Amino acid sequence: MKTIEIDEQLYKFIAGQTKHIGEDASSILRRLLKLNTSSSNSTSKVDVESHNSMFSDLFTSDSFTSEKSIISRFLLLLAALYNYNPALFAIAATSLHGSKRQYLAKDKKSLETSGKNTKPREIIGTPYWVISNTNTARKIYIIESIMSDMGISEATINQVKNVFSSSTN
Repeated sequence: MKTIEIDEQLYKFIAGQTKHIGEDASSILRRLLKLNTSSSNSTSKVDVESHNSMFSDLFTSDSFTSEKSIISRFLLLLAALYNYNPALFAIAATSLHGSKRQYLAKDKKSLETSGKNTKPREIIGTPYWVISNTNTARKIYIIESIMSDMGISEATINQVKNVFSSSTN
């Protein structure tokens, strides 16, 4: 068993999702995040096949293939991750930040005050904003970190990084 610290708002959210008296936080999170409960002693990975399908659909979509802007592709990928599992995305987003800069937030102002020239952009279809004034390597780091925190397999992460990297050349 590991101990983590979470903010009050997230704690209230998790507690509010209780289905029955005595349900522990791990069970609530496993249910919300749709994690396999049979492997409680190891790190659970959500269904790899559905990941590959989600990313294949995104990478072959007209909106992605016709988009030449790296920032637009970055935003499309973040929106796809959010839509895949909003609860997992929320947890990943709250833990992702640099030493001085916040990368994602639920409002533009938070990002603007976390650094100079952040150029926040709204992730369409989500309650999140992301900084856009970063190089491609930092964008890949953000994507990789979120996917990893969401429990997406390393193989799928590498596939996404390769497609995303090749789209920038």
